[in-house]
Amino acid sequence: VGVRSFDKPMSEVMKAQNGLYTLVTKGTDENDVNVRIIGSLIRYIFAPDEPENALSVLVHPDTKIVSMTITESGYDLDMNNADIQHDLKNAEKPKTAFGFIVHGLDARRRANEKPFTVMSCDNVQQNGEVAKKCILQFAKGLNNAELVEYIENKVTFPNAMVDRITPATTDADRKYVRSHCGIADEWPVITEPFVQWVIEDNFCNGRPPLELLSSSAYNVLLTEHVEAYECMKMRLLNASHTGMCYIGHLMGYTYIHEIMLDKQIEIYIEQLMNNEVTPTLPPVPGIDLEKYKRTLVERFSNPHIKDTALRVCMDGASKFPKFLVPTIVEQLKRGNYPHFSALAVGAWIRYLGGSDEQNKPITLQDPLAVELKLSELAEKTKPSAKEILSINQIFDTIAENTQFAEAVEKVVGLLYKVGSKETLQQWVNEAPTKK
Repeated sequence: VGVRSFDKPMSEVMKAQNGLYTLVTKGTDENDVNVRIIGSLIRYIFAPDEPENALSVLVHPDTKIVSMTITESGYDLDMNNADIQHDLKNAEKPKTAFGFIVHGLDARRRANEKPFTVMSCDNVQQNGEVAKKCILQFAKGLNNAELVEYIENKVTFPNAMVDRITPATTDADRKYVRSHCGIADEWPVITEPFVQWVIEDNFCNGRPPLELLSSSAYNVLLTEHVEAYECMKMRLLNASHTGMCYIGHLMGYTYIHEIMLDKQIEIYIEQLMNNEVTPTLPPVPGIDLEKYKRTLVERFSNPHIKDTALRVCMDGASKFPKFLVPTIVEQLKRGNYPHFSALAVGAWIRYLGGSDEQNKPITLQDPLAVELKLSELAEKTKPSAKEILSINQIFDTIAENTQFAEAVEKVVGLLYKVGSKETLQQWVNEAPTKK
């Protein structure tokens, strides 16, 4: 089910292709390519055109699990949003993911049916709990106490961690599949070989035998405690992605692998992971962290999946509080100064300034940043960073730490004065010696 207006092109392709699409897995070696046709999608519903059909699927007793992939920014629920207000008043034709899910659950409650499990697959710490909080917040807006009780007591929201770098489909991907595989596919998916899926075993209405996939190439792990795996993935992979994309874009790189192949970037990211992130991580059962970090560097350096910096640059205002700020807060609590985290934050603030180092405009794809008017703030206050750091919704209370705030301000000033390459070089050279 596609809920957003820009899901329409995909819906049209999936309908035309009877739900079939090509999955191309590309390793670091150009000959390490695996091609499969995926046939698991039996139907694609574009909800804005077919709200009744989308609801009927959610209400049907055969629907046991509803998974969500709505991105990090999708959980920034604003009850005053026009579409949310519409959904509170229009149970039969909702517009948002939360509207569809809650009204679907209410219909099942009224029919005395078991609920479905709601499973978030987004990069959000404790994503199940966050999804539950948003869904209950929406349900309470309906002033329906019985529905709220039904959701609280009968619906489950397992936490889950999905780890696989999968860029958005491009015309170059379509051309590759046509020329190299002989397949005319308007929506192929290009991805990496690595995959890991960790799921909390907490389903209210049955589940597939996922335990059978634990030792397969799908690398599925059922557990009672997902938090440590989520924390590892978001603070190492996602925070590193966030840390490199803005400085890399300012340096003129297009793809993540180009950024990672820059020696100074590699030093920066490895120092960020080893000295600032790793000490804040809880023990992760069955995971060799040193091996995982080495694998991350290899994955970031994969030249064949063509992951763009601009894709990773999207939604920074929603990503920082989930991926990097927890590390900064923890290190500051311990009395440590997270030197390279300051570089990551400063590069983002410089990116918010609206133009790159060639004075070309940067189009901000970040609804929360737009809502908070961060671009105007970044441009107005340059090279000062303190006003942006003081936005607690993104940065918690880290602006209160004078040393860190001054470091971020120094980064922003350097980026405007000497540019990204010299700033990066200076920041790497000035890194404090690990005690």
